[in-house]
Amino acid sequence: MPRRLKDYRNSYREWKRHPVKYEYPGKKHRCDCCGEEHEGNFCPLCGQKATHGPVTWNSVWTGVMEIWGLHSRSMPYTAWQLLFRPGHLMRDYVTGKRQVSFPPVKMLVLLGVIVYLLGHLLSPKDYSHEIAKITSTGPLFYVTYAWNWLQAHNEWMMLVVFSTLILPTWIVFRHAPLLKRHTLPQGFFIQVFIANQSLVVEFIMLLMSIVLYCVPYRNLNIVTAILLFIYLYIDYKQLFGYNWWGTAWRMLMVLVIIIMVVFNVGSAISVIVVKKEIDVATILGLIAAFIVIGCITWLVIYCIDIINRKTWRERGKWKAWRLPIIASIIIVVILSVITALSL
Repeated sequence: MPRRLKDYRNSYREWKRHPVKYEYPGKKHRCDCCGEEHEGNFCPLCGQKATHGPVTWNSVWTGVMEIWGLHSRSMPYTAWQLLFRPGHLMRDYVTGKRQVSFPPVKMLVLLGVIVYLLGHLLSPKDYSHEIAKITSTGPLFYVTYAWNWLQAHNEWMMLVVFSTLILPTWIVFRHAPLLKRHTLPQGFFIQVFIANQSLVVEFIMLLMSIVLYCVPYRNLNIVTAILLFIYLYIDYKQLFGYNWWGTAWRMLMVLVIIIMVVFNVGSAISVIVVKKEIDVATILGLIAAFIVIGCITWLVIYCIDIINRKTWRERGKWKAWRLPIIASIIIVVILSVITALSL
């Protein structure tokens, strides 16, 4: 490898670990707000920034730019980090380094507005007519209405979609080498960052459809989906610190848990919506389905936890796997009883 490329690779790796370098000014200031004389960038008494001075045209420009995140900890720089060091940025933020990033929830709203306006410009669609066409009644009307509303508000659609990953990600990755025992609130901000990343990728695809005017945006949807999946994989690898294979199979387990839960809840909702009269056999069938899917999900989670903790090495293989075997026997017994009652 040429020396120049090697130096560039090393500097890129160093930037991923430490993107911001802070310098201490080393001189005294008198605060314009409270008059306190101090050293450093901020007044220890009132918290005002030391570089504040008379109001100038630069102050006007800074105030306007702050609305859109174009100041310190700028939104474009955070978007840049989400493309080139996403997992490191997320871990920095949730572990307390808040100055490395633009506020993620505010960024989600601003990016959502920008992507919505740009997408509406390229492919205008009036969702009010879509809502007016809803012919279903009862609970299904509200479900369809909520879906159409989310399609019209892309930032909230992204947040809802990625919010389904919070609990499964916490379950599967809670013993990760680089983020041990991460909490559910931390998981919320992680998914907000991933939603922001998705909007950034979608924004880039929209710009590409403008530059390549002969390629409609809808033809780039498959490219966008592939990029989002690749980025999700990179996010989890950088964030939690597992190797390539360890990250891959754990991501697969996250998707398996989500599919099981969605299938279970979706089946119950479909039965309740379609059937106007629910008899005892239907109720027992729903209970049996909940028990089966719930126990299978629990067994998957338990096995993942054993592998993450590596407890089979300490407790012995039979002792570690005895509980899933007992749970399987209990499932068979419960299903037998429910079947006998429904006959």
